[in-house]
Amino acid sequence: MDFELEKICLNQIVNQKEINFWAEDNMIIPDIKPDILSTIYSSGNIYVYKKELSNGKLKIDGGILVYIMYLADEEKGGVRGVNTVIDFSQSIDLEEVSERNGFYMQS
Repeated sequence: MDFELEKICLNQIVNQKEINFWAEDNMIIPDIKPDILSTIYSSGNIYVYKKELSNGKLKIDGGILVYIMYLADEEKGGVRGVNTVIDFSQSIDLEEVSERNGFYMQS
């Protein structure tokens, strides 16, 4: 007998939803750095490290890697930068989506 194996990879969008939410945190500038006088530039990259579908809700946990360039509150008035992470957890209502055998399905 000859068998031929064929791998199939299927990605299908089962639902789309756009939401807006705030992720806020207080940032403490280390004592070795001067305080922030004014912000010059900031950027962030979002990552998700956990997603869980339960009872019609999708819960995501992640963070935002933030970089802030600022004018320092010091005599020289130098430009400084600081990196930090803002963690977040968000629940999204997706009542028509369920999980079966590790796959997300539209009901």
